[in-house]
Amino acid sequence: MLSKTNFLTYLDAPLHLWAQVHHQLEAQPRSAYAEFLAQQGQAVEILAKEYLEQVVLSGKDHLHLEWQDTFDDGRFQIRADALIRDEKANVYDLYEIKSATSVQKIHVYDLAFQVLLLETLLPLRHAYLLHIDKTYRHGRQLDLEGFFILENASERVSPLRDEVTQLRESAWGVTLMAEPGPTLACTKPSACPCPDLCHPNLPQNPIYNLPYLGKKARNLRVMGILAIEDIPPDYNLSPTQQLHQKAVRSGQPIINFPAIQEALATLQYPLYFLDYETFNPAIPFFQGYQPYEHIVFQYSLFVVQEPNAEPLHFDALIADGSDPAPSIVPHLLEHICDVGSVVVWNKAFEESRNKDLARHCPADADRLLGINDRLYDLMRIFKDGLFIHPLFKGSASLKAVLPVLCPELSYANLAIPDGESAMLTWYQLHTGAIPPAERDESITAMKIYCKMDTYGMVAIWKQLCTLLNDED
Repeated sequence: MLSKTNFLTYLDAPLHLWAQVHHQLEAQPRSAYAEFLAQQGQAVEILAKEYLEQVVLSGKDHLHLEWQDTFDDGRFQIRADALIRDEKANVYDLYEIKSATSVQKIHVYDLAFQVLLLETLLPLRHAYLLHIDKTYRHGRQLDLEGFFILENASERVSPLRDEVTQLRESAWGVTLMAEPGPTLACTKPSACPCPDLCHPNLPQNPIYNLPYLGKKARNLRVMGILAIEDIPPDYNLSPTQQLHQKAVRSGQPIINFPAIQEALATLQYPLYFLDYETFNPAIPFFQGYQPYEHIVFQYSLFVVQEPNAEPLHFDALIADGSDPAPSIVPHLLEHICDVGSVVVWNKAFEESRNKDLARHCPADADRLLGINDRLYDLMRIFKDGLFIHPLFKGSASLKAVLPVLCPELSYANLAIPDGESAMLTWYQLHTGAIPPAERDESITAMKIYCKMDTYGMVAIWKQLCTLLNDED
């Protein structure tokens, strides 16, 4: 039978569905972070059940909850999150639970698949989506009515009936194929669960390495083009994509020295290289926080007082079970004065975190928001195509740029090598899952990781300055 999970897999990529039903997905253990996300989703489900029992069913003896029952018609199968049977009207209402803070199109396709099946088996009246309210602010206790939004999504489902009917038939057809065609493959090799099927024999410089390729990737594949070098000169690539293609063809970096010089000339000393580490749970930990709001639990800061000065390092990490903001903010502001550029990687993130911290620490709001006025996004030099290297593989992330420009710096041997590991380690520290004898070691590892992120920006900035001086 074609389950709802199968159907959603088909919508992601038809070949993934074929691989799934033919047992050709490459087995990969679930990461610790993916496991946490799954557990978080289960925690939201438990709260949603309480919401239905305490809010929807309260005082209504004629309503009865049926939880996570399975239904099928011989071909299609679902497990409904919740059905509420109305004895008076002799009808059922379907409740689909989502841990997201907004209704996305894929959620409605999911719901439509369920509705099409259920209405053939029982008298179905309404289809609801129950999801988290992003505007909710946590109080001393969780307010279930405030935490969730219940939306009658029947009107959202109606326009999709014919389309979902056709899509599920197409998905069913894919499961019956003896051999799948290459047009069914996905366009994201790095995240593909069956790369030997979707992307066999990829060239050294696949088209997927071009930034923001989107639907063009599928179009190029239909044309039989998989290598960046083989894309025709008249193909409709963006100016930045064209530069990446040029770099790949030449095997050399493309550096816009005047533009980089102009960009770096805007920096004002002292320079502050700043990086935050955060954790964003669906269910807020602390009073005043919203669902999925980032908790800033750590910062690392390098300060360069003047040209040629050695960078000074400061940091703080709060993992004592309390809201870190009241402790993090004064420590940070002690080391950032009110003048000088604050250099970050991905300005939008740090800018949003400063706004969050300002809300939680109103006495320091002016200084925190003042930092935002001085933010300089070092990533833009690479994202905007001022510096393109074929070894970046189309990415402007710190993890892509740093090993190319500063190969002596590496995350490979760090006990905590990435942001997900840092987040989970803090969560384990916060919840007491790490034994007291191991806490200091874990905290040290987290600080080393965050320091590497921050020093990486310093090293890249220095390398850019050296290249500009050499060019002169």
